[in-house]
Amino acid sequence: MKLPKTTMGLLTGAAFLAFAAASAHAAGGVTCKASGNHSVSHTGTDGSACAASADTGGKSKAIAKTGGDARASSDTHGKSNAIATEMGSAEASADAGAKATANASGSGSAQASADSKSKATANASESGSAEASADSRANASAIASGSGTAQASADGAAGKCTSTANAETSGTAEASCEAGGFAHAKATNGGTAEAADDAPPFCSPGPPPGTATVQSSGGNC
Repeated sequence: MKLPKTTMGLLTGAAFLAFAAASAHAAGGVTCKASGNHSVSHTGTDGSACAASADTGGKSKAIAKTGGDARASSDTHGKSNAIATEMGSAEASADAGAKATANASGSGSAQASADSKSKATANASESGSAEASADSRANASAIASGSGTAQASADGAAGKCTSTANAETSGTAEASCEAGGFAHAKATNGGTAEAADDAPPFCSPGPPPGTATVQSSGGNC
């Protein structure tokens, strides 16, 4: 049976719309949202995956695109956000009114964990590895790129404190605070920097063009 031209046109248009929708879904990746007492997970046709869970008034959101893997969890009114793109891996967890944010791209790995009204942020790109953990109203931030490794931890039990670690181009940066002070470490091009708010700093720039700098209440270098 020969179909009328108008029918053929409608079928062609429907097929085009279906293809466009599938392409948009693949390009857009997947999004997972959870609040209250809920959990959800999705897998995208572009190889991306997301998972989000929340308990006792928590709010979680995970977004994954282009092969990324994003996971977010929260409890007791915590808020967590994770975004992973370009084969990156991002994980964020928040508890007791805290906020955690993790962003990863370019095969980077980012992990952020926050508890007791604290804030933790981790950003990783270009195969970098960033880890940030915070507790008791403290703030921790870790940024890594170009295969750098950054670790930041902050515990405000003895007083509100802030730590930041920034690693670029195979640098290694570590920062920690637990005595109510501050600690900031930055390393690039293979350098190593270690900062603490209650201990002497360590800086090893390595061969040029490596750099390592520390600013902290425990000392500078």
